[in-house]
Amino acid sequence: MKSSDVMTQEEFDFLVMIIELTSNGEIQSRVKQLNNGDFDSDLKLALNRARRIQRWVAKNNPGEELRQTELVRAATGFDHFAYTDLSNDVRFRKINAFVDRLGKAYFIVDLAIAEIDVYVDAVKKRYEAKGGIVKGSVNPVPAPSAFQAPLPAPSAFQAPLQAPVPAPLQAPLQAPLQAPLQAPLQAKVEKRRPSVAERAFVGAVQYFITAPDEIVRIIHNGKGTIEMNALSLYEAGEILGALKDHFYLDRKNGKDLQISVAGHAPVPWFGETDSIESAVIAARGSKQTSREFESIRRTFGNALHRYDVR
Repeated sequence: MKSSDVMTQEEFDFLVMIIELTSNGEIQSRVKQLNNGDFDSDLKLALNRARRIQRWVAKNNPGEELRQTELVRAATGFDHFAYTDLSNDVRFRKINAFVDRLGKAYFIVDLAIAEIDVYVDAVKKRYEAKGGIVKGSVNPVPAPSAFQAPLPAPSAFQAPLQAPVPAPLQAPLQAPLQAPLQAPLQAKVEKRRPSVAERAFVGAVQYFITAPDEIVRIIHNGKGTIEMNALSLYEAGEILGALKDHFYLDRKNGKDLQISVAGHAPVPWFGETDSIESAVIAARGSKQTSREFESIRRTFGNALHRYDVR
């Protein structure tokens, strides 16, 4: 069997990332946020990100022939998920045969693709409903209104209509014969393998504007601003808590780290007052916390631990 007949590492990583992305109902959560108006502050950005996910899926989703080939490999004893921990995923419990686990993964991917398509369409419709113009869409031509001013009647002083003056007959120009143009050779585009940080952030990337690798670089440097999407300071703090625990950050080594939420002026990540840290402490003290964001923090923390981006 040739290497081209089997799944590439990028295609396998795609399967694993989709499994992780859907393990906590991430796509349904985005639809809920969309319907609640959480993305209304920048629907164009939400639409661009949704389409980017859609393109990523289209590029990496294994074709039917390749899927069948991999099922045959799994049936003969090849364990595709030997180095992937599926023990905490209830969807794979009691599925021990290699071929059955791969078949279940295909089912999850196909279901996720359908959900992503629905999500992209929902973002597009909400963007258009809010007055945005989607590139490639056709704007309807308005019908004439009954309240439009009537066209003026022809004036007696208007110049009489003239018949068009025929152009003189000309012999058709013969285009010179040209050799057919040869399409330029294009270099083969290699599929880029996601970085370790990108894989670790797959379940939380929608909450950040700053790219995962840049976030890791900023934390390593101990100085810089991390930009996040529209969240409350408490919600941002819960998500950032996973990074705080993973990198062992505190008020001393994180004193120069800043967080900008929803385009607002940056605030300190750590500090006794007027910081992300103090917002989390205040929310917990008043018991105004969110189980949803506590769950996101735990899931994100597990992913960071699994891939270890330190």
